[in-house]
Amino acid sequence: MRVNIDEIKEGGLQRAWDLATEVVDEMVKGDNAGYRAKSPFHVDARLTRMERRVLFEGRARATLAAPCGRCLSPAEVEVPVDIQMTFVPDEEVRTRGEDAEDDRPNTRVKRRFAAEAVNEETYSGKVIDLHPVVREQLLLALPGYPVCQEGCKGLCSVCGANLNERECGCDRRVLDPRWAGLEKLKKP
Repeated sequence: MRVNIDEIKEGGLQRAWDLATEVVDEMVKGDNAGYRAKSPFHVDARLTRMERRVLFEGRARATLAAPCGRCLSPAEVEVPVDIQMTFVPDEEVRTRGEDAEDDRPNTRVKRRFAAEAVNEETYSGKVIDLHPVVREQLLLALPGYPVCQEGCKGLCSVCGANLNERECGCDRRVLDPRWAGLEKLKKP
């Protein structure tokens, strides 16, 4: 997913990519939920040149599978990804960083984090690699706790039965240990 900035004309540049499931699996590798791609990841992008800066606006949708966080049944999750990022030449950021020295005494920090730089990435040369930005935005859009259905009842904490399939009849009441002494007084 590389774009040569010379290809971006005055009216902008429209591009689309389909990332294979193996590429998507590599993107989400290491996530605690164990996501796996169910289909290719389609990315639609529009790139607009603003002097030396490049505005990247993208939309994508990933279909991923993971074990349900409550009952461990397979769960399929649609993850919409909206991206808006400005690519700034490396030299411009270095120049800006030299002006933003920390004025507090006895600190080693040379730069401050500027709020306007949140949606900025740097590039050098004539080619911009969009892959790291798309990966980052996909990871940020992932639900941390996938569920198979909104009303999933999960597993029984006593016997481990899937409560969506059947009610097991176990006593799952959790008594507060601070009140355990009162339980003795209640029984004759």
